[in-house]
Amino acid sequence: MNLFSTLFHTLFSSDSTYNALYRFFDESNSIMLLIDPESGEIINANHAASHYYGYALDQLVGMSISSFNILPHEEVKQERQRALTEERNYFNFKHRIANGEIRDVEVYSTPINLDDRKVLFSIIHDITERKKAEAHLQEVNENLAKQELIFKQIMDTSSVAIFLVNLQGFITHANQRMAEMFLYPLDELIGKEYVELIHSSEKEIARQKMLALLSSKIPSVDLERIYCRFDGSNFWGRLTGKRFYDTKGIEIGLVGVIADIDESKYIQQCEQHHKQILQMIALKSPLYTILHVMIGDIESIHHQRVGCSIVLFDETNHKLILGATSNELQLLSTTLIEASSNNALFLQNLLHLPSKPTLFSTLAENRWWSENIECPPSHDNENCWVNPIVSAFGKPLGLLIICSLKHQALTPREIKLVEDEVQFVALAIEKSQSDAKVQLAANVFTHAKEGIIITDPHGTIIEANEAFIRTTGFNLEEIIGHNPRILKSGRQETSFYTHMWQSILTQGNWQGEIWNRRKDGSIYAEMVNISAIKDSEGEIQHFVALFTDITTIKEHEKKLEHMAHHDALTSLPNRVLLWDRIHQAIAEAQRYNTYLALLYIDLDGFKEINDTYGHSIGDELLITISQRISALLRKNETIARLGGDEFVALLTDLKKPEECISILERILEAMREVIVIHGIDLYVSASIGVSFYPKDTIDAEKLVLHADKAMYRAKQSGKNRYQFFNMQEDLS
Repeated sequence: MNLFSTLFHTLFSSDSTYNALYRFFDESNSIMLLIDPESGEIINANHAASHYYGYALDQLVGMSISSFNILPHEEVKQERQRALTEERNYFNFKHRIANGEIRDVEVYSTPINLDDRKVLFSIIHDITERKKAEAHLQEVNENLAKQELIFKQIMDTSSVAIFLVNLQGFITHANQRMAEMFLYPLDELIGKEYVELIHSSEKEIARQKMLALLSSKIPSVDLERIYCRFDGSNFWGRLTGKRFYDTKGIEIGLVGVIADIDESKYIQQCEQHHKQILQMIALKSPLYTILHVMIGDIESIHHQRVGCSIVLFDETNHKLILGATSNELQLLSTTLIEASSNNALFLQNLLHLPSKPTLFSTLAENRWWSENIECPPSHDNENCWVNPIVSAFGKPLGLLIICSLKHQALTPREIKLVEDEVQFVALAIEKSQSDAKVQLAANVFTHAKEGIIITDPHGTIIEANEAFIRTTGFNLEEIIGHNPRILKSGRQETSFYTHMWQSILTQGNWQGEIWNRRKDGSIYAEMVNISAIKDSEGEIQHFVALFTDITTIKEHEKKLEHMAHHDALTSLPNRVLLWDRIHQAIAEAQRYNTYLALLYIDLDGFKEINDTYGHSIGDELLITISQRISALLRKNETIARLGGDEFVALLTDLKKPEECISILERILEAMREVIVIHGIDLYVSASIGVSFYPKDTIDAEKLVLHADKAMYRAKQSGKNRYQFFNMQEDLS
């Protein structure tokens, strides 16, 4: 028995017919567990589960699911029995992870046979953020009846679409988020019939729902449906709607809130789809049945925007045969099959296509393709993709074809679908062909997305997979026989590695982030999991390390952090960061007994410029103004954009309130200066309201509110001026 057989026999001592499922189980990004239905013991778990729950994999296996589920032990056991008898397979639970945090999860749990016994195969999906979003929607609905000012603030700042529909079913009001969500200019959205925004498959049902709501047959609606954007694309939205009344209690229409749930819905549908395919593979469903289900699910998930076809090479790679196809791709599939049967060169070129999505237009540049394939009129070369399906050993198994049925370019998500689905098709084919256990285990090692190295007990590398070679840039010959310290970047201290090896030697496992260096000298971040493999006597025989390159994730996290705290248009601090700065400034003012001035700045004449020259000119004007104000402030002072043409400036370290007058006058002067954009002379001014800490208030929220009120007084007094907050005037 060679090294790989020994290793994977240790890790997975199950029937060889389940090897394909186990390989996918380990590699999947979804959280997966195998659970004993009687005791609740976790029999097996994948790396995604280990990462999510915060426990090392060898800790997680053997724990009870009741360690996570906050329900009483007996209730958890009852739910397992319901899943075992298939009385119910979908659950909502609260799980406590290793750091003590309690997360909301959806659990899909179904019984499968494993080693002559039934176990529960569970897929867990974290829905904490969705719960928060639902709570946010509920809060929005409850607050819609409040006074006009609050309603306006919600309309202007909400992350969901909010709109009003009159009794005739036409939109009378909508917030900016709705225009962004549907890709319509706001003025075109107003006056549009609401049901025209709904997908044709649901339009008539939606019309009847609206009539029932208007006629008081139903009190409200809370549902998920498919909407259409201006560019023809579709998305899932969560609609909450109810009747709307004026101040006299007279019904004037409907108020609706739409949250864009397309991404979460897509993830949910994909997980359900993948769960179903895995169940069919585990239950040994016929290959062609699995492929037909895959095609149907892909069409449904993407609202019939795409068509798919799966054609397979026979076992000798001498011809193509049809696996499954959308009706719209039937002719295209037949054309491919006939061309391959009549032309050996054409078939050979198909067998050697690169293992990535390729456009038909790219293939058409080759004579062997253009002379044999003419794309049917219902498709075009720019909107059709083909991706080879290969086994874990690199053997060609078939082709997955996906085409847009709307004569539109496929979205990045739809293109990624090709890459994701080929793995499931390959898994189904390999399972149906019952590949040997050792071959499958070796294939997992060779083609795993994570880099893998195996060392002897002294830390000398004895094997490395292709992903590791590809990530590090070293050839296999340059790695074998060396210690992994050749990758050391120097970013971590010696104590870091000392602690790491103490954990490996005492606990048998270590997981964490390491900065390593490639052969070309570039430094990259990795998530590393190192395990000690012991023999029956407890002696370490090998160390196995799995490496995942997370450099892109680190960079993305940094970008997201900036986006969360800065205005997308001007890159100024947004409302969230402003509040943080205000509280910091108040703390500093308390410590050093100084004043703090908060300036609420609203542009005069901006709306007229926006209406006259359009939003693009208005946006460039806002950027220029933000730069002018920023240039006038000191390094430790803040200018933030709240939205629209409203800004807030924070002046700190004032010995007395009057010190801010000079900066106020400079801001007003700077605003009055002509701004030239694309050859257009633009003129605006500013109305500024000022409140002081601690003179006017010691409360951060009231500080902003007082400045806002002072700004309105400045506007009422003729604009182009500043106004200090005056409590007496406010009371009068």
